[in-house]
Amino acid sequence: MEYSSREKYLIANTLNCWPVMLQGHPVLMDLYNETSVAGIVDIADGHMNCELIHVVFIDRNGGQHLFDNFMVRNRMIRQIHIPDHIDAEQELRQAMERGVLRRNRGGDKPKNTKRTYKQKRAEVRHKETLQMISQQHKSHSTNT
Repeated sequence: MEYSSREKYLIANTLNCWPVMLQGHPVLMDLYNETSVAGIVDIADGHMNCELIHVVFIDRNGGQHLFDNFMVRNRMIRQIHIPDHIDAEQELRQAMERGVLRRNRGGDKPKNTKRTYKQKRAEVRHKETLQMISQQHKSHSTNT
């Protein structure tokens, strides 16, 4: 899928990378209208709009409805449950390494090696998120 420059920036510098990384994986999404959607992420863009296939829509009363395709707008997503078989810490590290924080904007030759304030701030936030995930993994492994 082709992403716009804004979408590329959002994927590389925010947690909007998760739906893109979860393409092809089954997920459960909690929505703001107190419903949930479970299915396989087929297409995701940089704004977190997701198209799911083989979907079970769970309404407020617990009723389940089957759909072949389902579109979830970014503003409706409250939470995305990451599958257990995916190592969140490793995935975020890889996304951080291949993101625009490390991107060479000058083509083949690096013209300006200085990073902007936004890039530095995004890298600090990514590192804080990774540290928080590591601490949660450690506390979870000691509790079990």
